Amino acid sequence: MMWSELPTQKKEKYKLLITNFASLSKVFSQKSVESDDKNITPIVNSKFQETAFQRAFNALSEDISNTSFDASIKLDNGKKYLVGIKSFGYKTGYQKVAQFKSDSASDDWTDTLSQIKKNNKDLTEKEANRLNEALYKQLAIKVATLRNNRIASSRAQIKGFNGSDQDVKSIYHVLMPLKNSDKPQIKVGETSYLSIDSNKIKIINKNKKYPQNFDFTDGQHNYRYTSSDSQLLMDFKNKDIVLETWDINYHEDPFFFFETLHQFNFLGNQSTTFITKPEPTIDEKIIDSVSWMIPNKNGELESSSGFNAFDGATKLAIKPRKSRINIFKIKYKTELSTEDLDHIISSLEKILLNPWIQSEENINKRKTLRSDLIHYISKFDNQSLQEDIEKLIFRSPTEMYIPIPESREFHENRPNFFGKNIGTFKTNSSQLALPKDQRKFKLEFIPSGNVIESYINQDSGKAIQSINNQDILGKWILWEVFQLKKRELLTVEKLNEIGINGIRLIKFKDKSRGVGLEFIWIDEESPPEDAIGWVAKNKKDA
Repeated sequence: MMWSELPTQKKEKYKLLITNFASLSKVFSQKSVESDDKNITPIVNSKFQETAFQRAFNALSEDISNTSFDASIKLDNGKKYLVGIKSFGYKTGYQKVAQFKSDSASDDWTDTLSQIKKNNKDLTEKEANRLNEALYKQLAIKVATLRNNRIASSRAQIKGFNGSDQDVKSIYHVLMPLKNSDKPQIKVGETSYLSIDSNKIKIINKNKKYPQNFDFTDGQHNYRYTSSDSQLLMDFKNKDIVLETWDINYHEDPFFFFETLHQFNFLGNQSTTFITKPEPTIDEKIIDSVSWMIPNKNGELESSSGFNAFDGATKLAIKPRKSRINIFKIKYKTELSTEDLDHIISSLEKILLNPWIQSEENINKRKTLRSDLIHYISKFDNQSLQEDIEKLIFRSPTEMYIPIPESREFHENRPNFFGKNIGTFKTNSSQLALPKDQRKFKLEFIPSGNVIESYINQDSGKAIQSINNQDILGKWILWEVFQLKKRELLTVEKLNEIGINGIRLIKFKDKSRGVGLEFIWIDEESPPEDAIGWVAKNKKDA
């Protein structure tokens, strides 16, 4: 378990931060400060807990909305942990671990929930239970799929594209305050943070009053789904997961502490032994940062560029296209009937040789022809044929680049963000001024720490591309981070499923580190201070 592997000194530091904060709990009690200490529950503020954990263990924040991962830790022994940090009363029951509002609003979820409710209303209890059992399981599997995709995406990010052999585990770290004991206490707990085993799901309880809510298990953990707020809750089995117990000594006069806090000279008081200079946090290591939404202001992603660049037309020139069609024709002349071969060749010529004028209408026509051809050849169940056709009409399935929104404005405002003068342009031109070999920089993916050599490319410097690892990077970002199938387009719906909708770039003080990149979640109504692009207009005035 993670807790036993953490350095003792850092655990003591974390304990000190938490217990010192909890010692002031009388301030937050609605009862008189003269009340019996045993009747006051120690306060564990969740935000303070997260930042204290990150500070004590030098952990990275996991800014992903729809999972309970709050931090990631790399240990000296090479292990990596994704950590869900939670606090709740020692005697409480099920706790929220995920929410699926945007996903559960889809028609199939709504129809299933409505059918469950209808069955309970119109049928006998026995018959309703029989029919609803399958519907409950159907919903549980959908919940499990979404939950598992989010976990897999988060693991892929800490694992990195070079981390196939990395030991990445996920864990829940829990603080559980307790009153009505001989002394106020905080129980420290830990339990596994696992994907849901869809093959072993069993419905274990239905709510008679609210039939759309139900409990299920996969043999590892027990879960509860509540339809009104689309929440997934989990039974943490509080008493079974306790590793340590911390006694809390309440400050006799916590108001006096706050009244005199301004008198403390924290930086100059060398005699205060418990105040030591902490390791720098990531915020203290950066010069600048920018974040933006991956979807555009219309809530869409471009279908043939950026993360969906693989869906664009082949980049082959017309002459080699003709040559490859002829080679294909010769190869399959004896394998296919004349009728089938003629149909395929005709389709290839329309897709590859027509003088398509660039327009949205023509792009859609060409993609329709391409889809029709793929559907046509699927009947042959010939893997070699499928691969040869795909190589002709598609780009590599891992082709992508990281798009910079409003790139011209970005570079003009920050011409040295990626390196000296990398963001400068030729006079009266949208072309970058420096040659490719002078537009290179190190791109560090957070939290994995993987680094690749990258460069700024394309018109108006709109693309961040890797130099040598494009195939590896595409597989990792598209298929692991975004959990896409081969040639599946990235959509807003998919981003919502995995809990990622934004990117943050970080410029470090240490110039040898280059530029950091992390995938994040941005609240459109309250974007971060470093937000750029269309979402920046929603930033609140400080």
